Amino acid sequence: MSANYVRIPSSVAHLTPFVEAGVLGAAEVHLADWLTRAAHGADPLVSLGLAMAAWAAQHGHACADLDELAEVVSAEHALRHDETEPLPFTWPELQPWLATLQAAAATVRTVDALDAVPVTDARPLVLHGHRLYLQRYWTDECAVAVSLRQRAADVAVSLSSDTAATLEALLPALDDGEPNLQREAAEVVLRNRVSMMVGGPGTGKTYSVSRLLAVLLQQDPHLRIALAAPTGKAAARLQESIAAALGQPDVMARISAEVHSTLAAVMPTTIHRLLGPLGSTGQRFRHDADNPLPHDVVVIDETSMVSLPLLARLLESVRPDARLVLIGDPDQLESVELGAVLADLVQVAVTVPSGPLAGRGQRLVRGHRYGGDTPIALFADAIRRGDATEALGHLRSNAEVDGSSIHLHETNDPMRPDVVAAVEHVVSPSLLQLRSAAEAGDGAAALAAAAQVRVLCAHRSGPFGAADWNRLAERWMYGAAGAGSMWFAGRPLLATRNDARLGVANGDTGVVIRDQGRLVAVFQTGMGMRTFELVQLEGVETAYAMTIHKSQGSEYPTVVLVLPPANSPLVGRELVYTGATRAKNTLHVVGSVASLQASLATPAHRMTGLADALSSP
Repeated sequence: MSANYVRIPSSVAHLTPFVEAGVLGAAEVHLADWLTRAAHGADPLVSLGLAMAAWAAQHGHACADLDELAEVVSAEHALRHDETEPLPFTWPELQPWLATLQAAAATVRTVDALDAVPVTDARPLVLHGHRLYLQRYWTDECAVAVSLRQRAADVAVSLSSDTAATLEALLPALDDGEPNLQREAAEVVLRNRVSMMVGGPGTGKTYSVSRLLAVLLQQDPHLRIALAAPTGKAAARLQESIAAALGQPDVMARISAEVHSTLAAVMPTTIHRLLGPLGSTGQRFRHDADNPLPHDVVVIDETSMVSLPLLARLLESVRPDARLVLIGDPDQLESVELGAVLADLVQVAVTVPSGPLAGRGQRLVRGHRYGGDTPIALFADAIRRGDATEALGHLRSNAEVDGSSIHLHETNDPMRPDVVAAVEHVVSPSLLQLRSAAEAGDGAAALAAAAQVRVLCAHRSGPFGAADWNRLAERWMYGAAGAGSMWFAGRPLLATRNDARLGVANGDTGVVIRDQGRLVAVFQTGMGMRTFELVQLEGVETAYAMTIHKSQGSEYPTVVLVLPPANSPLVGRELVYTGATRAKNTLHVVGSVASLQASLATPAHRMTGLADALSSP
């Protein structure tokens, strides 16, 4: 980027090299200019600090860690621009930079410990050690750390003999003579106000929670339970898991009809719906510390998708005496917003034996009953370990085991005719079923057909992007000319924002169908299948293909995963892992060996202070 694209006021001319290198943009520059003018001439190191703290927040970091900032910025710049040359400017030396920030007491609040209660003033920056925060994110990090420390208290457990027998029947202590991790996870939840149950797909997280909730309800039929997830799709999957657990014979045989009906009536929802948003910003909620949620147990699924600010608001709203259970996969992509809360919490729970979260997390692994030897599972495990050689070996094997298969379409150009033809062969049967059901006005069948296969991409546009693959899918469904209109029967839809007016949540899926000669949209929402006029819809996009980020919380029988080019700023281990683990039965990977190697060699790293804040006793 050239400085010509960003107007640089003279007050912050020292930022010009950062702008010319493509590191800082207009937002950071003008924020630094505001600070300089408001402070009647802030030191250049202070305005640079504010600009970099803003840069960090825009890139998902909770803070700008000045000790590692140069390395983080350089790594991202190298990926984005496919360059190995160092950035063409010099970073300030750490100690003088810290000293200048500490001396700027009018604009920087220097702290040496967490704020036990929120502190807000006119100073936009908070310096804690070598981490520099925008004030609002320091406040959120403190709120999360303080709340978790306060909740990290043991709970006295005294199960009745009948309830204890039910726990042993539904989650036996031994599985084939070995300790049952699902039972151990259940006992962690029983013993603690806050607990984490983590693991990859198929490890039995919701299986365990469903059965444990049945046990808790048998112990106390009046227990109030809330189930929530970050997106509507994730909430729907949670509901499906609960329903499947309740339908299993051993559960039906061990719990009363009252417990069964009570748990079946608990409808998972999105976290935003649970908290009750006020206004359209999604930052304020009806439930908070002064008006907490009434529930005794709050279960959050897909916690890896939860941002630091949202977790702060959630913790404020959960009663101090309630149980909070966080479920998720810490190896997936972090929140598209800010922070890496689940990864931070798991890191502390696993590696800090004397910390407040010690003993409050359980990682589940696949046992034989969860298909641990399927090709997709083995590929995912290799990705998680960063073993590109093993991952590539699984891909090239084209193996098929027990209905699970994996395939590689090796190419540097995903739009190569033979590759496009291979993908068309994979997805066309479902597309034709989708069009047939949509033209017939069968909303349920159209939704089911649309959920059979998905093309997942790292990018939004271009040959590696969801927009181009959506156009291809439309042509495969309607012929070379496409449907000829933005709205057509068979167009699958994805809600990209919460719409309280319609009751549609971000992540809810829908499809356009023909109903008595006119086009309408049917959506699968937390309140069941609903029909809307097309003019009512806002914030929706076509979803034959979607970005991997937007697929989080979803699962599809067949997935076509389009890897980004090796020099893309989006390459990353968690990206490939998340995309691959959306596939339930069949995975087709389109991309190059170089892309796979670059992705697995690039684990995510977000600058936060949460793990450190929770590490001391």
